[in-house]
Amino acid sequence: MVRAAPQTTAPPQAAAGAVAATISERAIRAHMEFLASDALNGRGSGTRDEWIAATYIASQFRAWGLEPMGDAGGYVQTIEMGFTEAVAPALTAGALTFVHGRDMLATPGTSLQVTGPLHKVEPGKPAPAGSVALVPAGATLEPAMTASAAVVLTAETPQVRARWDATAARPLRLTQPRAVKLAASPAAAAPAPRPARIVLSAGAASAIAALPAGTPVSFTAESKPGQTYTWNTVGKLTGTDPALSSEVIVLSAHLDHIGGRPQQPGVDTINNGADDDASGTVAVMALAEALSKAPRPRRTIVFALFGSEESGGYGAGFFVDLPVVPLDRLVADLQFEMLGRPDPKIPPNHLWLTGYERSNLGAELAKQGAALVADPHPDQSFFTRSDNIRFARRGVVAHTVSSYNLHKEYHTVADEIGMIDFPYMTASIKSLVEPIRWLANGAFKPTWNPGGCPAPCK
Repeated sequence: MVRAAPQTTAPPQAAAGAVAATISERAIRAHMEFLASDALNGRGSGTRDEWIAATYIASQFRAWGLEPMGDAGGYVQTIEMGFTEAVAPALTAGALTFVHGRDMLATPGTSLQVTGPLHKVEPGKPAPAGSVALVPAGATLEPAMTASAAVVLTAETPQVRARWDATAARPLRLTQPRAVKLAASPAAAAPAPRPARIVLSAGAASAIAALPAGTPVSFTAESKPGQTYTWNTVGKLTGTDPALSSEVIVLSAHLDHIGGRPQQPGVDTINNGADDDASGTVAVMALAEALSKAPRPRRTIVFALFGSEESGGYGAGFFVDLPVVPLDRLVADLQFEMLGRPDPKIPPNHLWLTGYERSNLGAELAKQGAALVADPHPDQSFFTRSDNIRFARRGVVAHTVSSYNLHKEYHTVADEIGMIDFPYMTASIKSLVEPIRWLANGAFKPTWNPGGCPAPCK
C-alpha cells in the first residue's frame, strides 16, 4: 500500500458557504453577552474594564490558533498615554465667549490653546492653513477642504444634542499616545497634524456665522496632567503564498466604549455599548474564528481590536504610527462598527460601507457577493468618524462596514444587548466571509478613486 505524501499547504479554496457556516448566532450572542455586560461597566476608554475586554479577546485568539502580534509574545499591545485633562475650556470669537458643555463641545485631541482667523467654508474651496474653519450648518463636512485648518467648527446635529449632557459630563482628555514597548516596531515618521474639531450648539453656530470672516478666534483651556493606558488586541493568520503572504489585509474594530456615570441606587448608569461597538468587535472575532478553521489564505490577515477610539482613536493611531506591519504592505483595512441592527434606508439584509465612492473596494466586494451598498447618511461624515480614517490618511484603502440607523440609543445607557437583532447580525457577518476570502486569496489590490484618498494622503 502506497501512502500519499502529507499535504503541507492547505488549498486556498473551500466549498462555497462552508466557512461561513461555522459562524453561529449562539457564539455571537455569547461574546456579546460578556463584552456588553454590566460586569464590564461600559468598557470605558483607558480603563481596567477596557483591559479586561482586550484580554478576553486575546484568550479567544489563542484558542483559535492565531499568531500573536502583541507585547512579550502575546496578543495585547499596551499603549501608555500621557494626557492633559482640560479645565474650563472656552472658545472666544471676537467679543463672544462660548463655554465647553454649555455652548460647545471640544473633542479629545484638541490642543490646549489654538488661535486663528475665522474662515467660512465654501464648497470646493479649501480652508487656509491655520484658520478656524466654520462649516455651514447642515453642510457635509469635507475633510479635504479643512485639512489645513487649525480648528474645524461644526454645528450640532440631533444625534449630538441627544447625548450633549452626557458628553459634557465626561472628562475632556487632550492626549498624545506613546508606546510602552517600541523594540518590535519599526521607526515611523510622525503623522501630519490634523485639525481639532469643536461642535457648536445651534445658537453658538449662528452667532459665529454672523461674524465677519477674519475675526480672531481662540480656544483655550487650563490643564491638569495625568496618565493612563489603553490596549489593543492583535493576532494574525500568515498567508501561504511565498509572494502574496507579505501582503496584509486588516480586519478591525474598536473594543472600547464610553463607560458609565457614578452609580446611583436604582438607576441604570452603565453605557453598555452593545451596538457601539461590541457588535463590530464580535464581527471581527467571528471572522477570525471562521477563517482560522478554513484553509489558510494566500495573503496574511491581521485581526486588530483597538482601544480608546472613543477618546480620540489612540489604539488605531498607535497601530499605524508604529506599525508591526509596514504600511506599504497593507492591501486594505475593513473596520467594523455598529452592525447589530438593520438600517431601513438600505435593502434588507444589507450593510453599508462608508466612503463607498472613494475607492473600488466596495464595488469589487459586492461583485463577489458581499451585501454592501453605499452609506445612506453622507451628511454624518461617518467615513472620518471611525478608526478606518487613521489608515486612510496614511494612504491605505480603508472603510468602515456598518448598519447604524441613527438610533436614539447611541451613546446612552439604552444601547444594551436586548436591542441587538442577532439573526440579522449573524447573517450580515456570514455574507462577508467569502468576499473576504476572495480578497485574501487573489491578486486584486484596491485603489483610491480620483480624489478619494483623504488629506493628508501619503
